[in-house]
Amino acid sequence: MQPTICFVTTGDISINATAKRALGMAAPLVQRGWAVTILLEDTTENRHRAEIECAGAANVIFFTQHSALDEIRNKNRIIAHRHIDVLYLSAPVARNIVRTPKRCRLVVEHSELMSHFSGLHALARFKAMFFELLSVVQADALVCASHYLYDIFSQRALHMRCHPSMLYLPYAYNERVCHPIPVNRATICGGRYAERKVFCYMGSITHSYGALTMTAAIDQLRRSHPEALLIMMGHGPAYDEVRQEIAQRQLTHHIEQTGYVNEEDIDRYFSLADYFILPMRDTEQDWARCPSKLYMYLPYDRPIVTCRIGEPWSVLGDKGTYYQAGNAEDMATQMAQLIDSGNTHLGIAPKEHTWQARAEVFDQWIRGQAKTDK
Repeated sequence: MQPTICFVTTGDISINATAKRALGMAAPLVQRGWAVTILLEDTTENRHRAEIECAGAANVIFFTQHSALDEIRNKNRIIAHRHIDVLYLSAPVARNIVRTPKRCRLVVEHSELMSHFSGLHALARFKAMFFELLSVVQADALVCASHYLYDIFSQRALHMRCHPSMLYLPYAYNERVCHPIPVNRATICGGRYAERKVFCYMGSITHSYGALTMTAAIDQLRRSHPEALLIMMGHGPAYDEVRQEIAQRQLTHHIEQTGYVNEEDIDRYFSLADYFILPMRDTEQDWARCPSKLYMYLPYDRPIVTCRIGEPWSVLGDKGTYYQAGNAEDMATQMAQLIDSGNTHLGIAPKEHTWQARAEVFDQWIRGQAKTDK
């Protein structure tokens, strides 16, 4: 009998990235014999991304919600009328409170450590910790998107005398979305990128994601390398502040803000890049998280400027270019050395980090768990 899996997600993917695994692994799991259902909030971006990434392979059910309680009711109503072998919760949050059907394995994913987010007030921190611990008690299995999370939840399970199965399974990239294309810098956009050394960043434009650190680093770098250009892709709370910094520091020739970029346009920008930037902070939040952009950079085989923290350090090892977290001067120094070295290749096999590869690992693992239960 064909096994069935239902991914339960929450929010708009452009704001809440936890649905990325469901969309990424859906088609590969179908190829491996699964019937896949995904519960997605009905938003324009969610519909767009499901169309691009799932390509009709999965049964995507869109729900509308007017409140958290309304969302919980809708999800439970949908699940109650379906046969499900594996119920996969994309995050341990209140909006994903659902009843697990009989003879169904409950899998909960941890892609961040919300209880240790800086800036959270006490009640929100307590709520996050409650759902993190509840997942250890209730779930048959936990999927952790980083080594740090795997270690944390293994320790918590041990202390709580619980025994959920554990799997380390980081994010990945979709080959339909990320595939390098030939780019002629002499002709594209009127030749504005010709003779430039292009650094590319994609992500939220926020203080915590290093927006101002990158701005200050480029301000220093352009003094010794006037050919340097940073394409800053994305939007966020610090977008206008960065724009003001660019104007004040007279960096319009060295930093290009694109705003939010659609998935189908990512290739054009990434294929332009000579180097990528992935800022990290030396905080528990960043040690725990799995930066999805890291894996999207890999198929372009360009050096990545980041920090010896968490998943970037684990994945890149001695092939990464590292600066001291939060230090714009050191970031500029590493960027300058990278340009001077003439190195424009990363040298990591990207096929190991596709959603196809992740789905294969998950499939073998979850089928093994089912055999153990018998």
